[in-house]
Amino acid sequence: MSDGKKIFFTTTFKLCDNSGYASTQIFNFFHYNGFAVVNKPEEADCIVVNTCGFDQEREDISARIIDEYLHRFSTCKPIIICGCLPKICPDRFDSSKIFTIGPKELFKFNNIFKPKIEIEDISGGKLNDRFIDADYGILDAYYLQICQGCMNDCSYCAIKKAKGFVASKPLDRIISEIKRAVGVGYSHFMLLADDCGSYGVDIGVDFSDLLNQIDVSNIEISINYIEPGRFLNLYPKIRENVLEKVRFINVPIQSTSNRIIEMMDRGYDISQIYELVKELKAKFPSMFLETHILYGFPTETREEFEDTFNAAGYFDSVIYFYYTDRKNVRSSGFTGKIPVAEINCRTNIILNHPRFQLSRDTAVPPVIMLGYDINSPSDIFECIERSHAGRRAGACSEISLAPPCNR
Repeated sequence: MSDGKKIFFTTTFKLCDNSGYASTQIFNFFHYNGFAVVNKPEEADCIVVNTCGFDQEREDISARIIDEYLHRFSTCKPIIICGCLPKICPDRFDSSKIFTIGPKELFKFNNIFKPKIEIEDISGGKLNDRFIDADYGILDAYYLQICQGCMNDCSYCAIKKAKGFVASKPLDRIISEIKRAVGVGYSHFMLLADDCGSYGVDIGVDFSDLLNQIDVSNIEISINYIEPGRFLNLYPKIRENVLEKVRFINVPIQSTSNRIIEMMDRGYDISQIYELVKELKAKFPSMFLETHILYGFPTETREEFEDTFNAAGYFDSVIYFYYTDRKNVRSSGFTGKIPVAEINCRTNIILNHPRFQLSRDTAVPPVIMLGYDINSPSDIFECIERSHAGRRAGACSEISLAPPCNR
């Protein structure tokens, strides 16, 4: 089916490592199988859009982009929507006009396009800068997606709806891929997952087993992400010589209030995480430690919000995201929602923090950042207003690629 067929492929969000990996893998699938990947949808026989549904703002951005493609092209060429959004909100799109592929359903690309090389045999390891922001991704690293999904059950998370329980890549396949990448010159590896701490539970091993089997003599490792409670339990089992070669870890604490952490259904005590981070920094001073804070969670007081800035005393980078309700997640039913005016006020406090930086490149740790692609503070306030203004509330085997629209 590849002969003469032209594909337009794009992503709706470039500030997500998992999305950047998947987008690169899909792009490589088309490239290695002889499809012509074109830069304009008008020139394509088929349009493929990878989406992000991390929060309400990303969902809305993805939906607006998809709606535009549907308006212009749905009557004359097939449109495939992949990534998290088709699973997070499957009723948001008209299934009579599009094909959907979830994060764990990439095999559907094989069914649709009948390739010579199946997508499971294609890596997204060297991230394509078309699909990841250069200030966000670590572009000198080889990315290894070690698992998808997780064991966690966070009350606010919609990604679990998209990816479900953890599905791990076999340990020997990961080790083999590292060896191949080392053989062609890579020395920095990003271990990527929705939660690296969930790795292996479904196949009888754990993340420490994987780390301890990696030959770290000539490489460095980064870890994105690991759930704090699982990291606390795994840490004593990880060999010290491995930890010495870890360049970067993202440990998303989400709050510094044990009360809020409990409401989030994340099972750890923040003081224990702080002690772990202090020990890591003392033993491995070159290790860069990053965390996430989800501010404006239901019932969060101003004092609890302001306490989150203490995380900069432990982590090198603290990235803030504002809470939004998501359809069919438990926190959406919580009382005590924070008014949009107060969310805006707290956002302003972040923007005016003396450690605030928009770019990692010019920042000196510890750094306070917002996890949004913004050109000016007013853009963030507009995003918040849209996110709080109200919400808009199938398998495929093979498609016949229609000729381009005559426009």
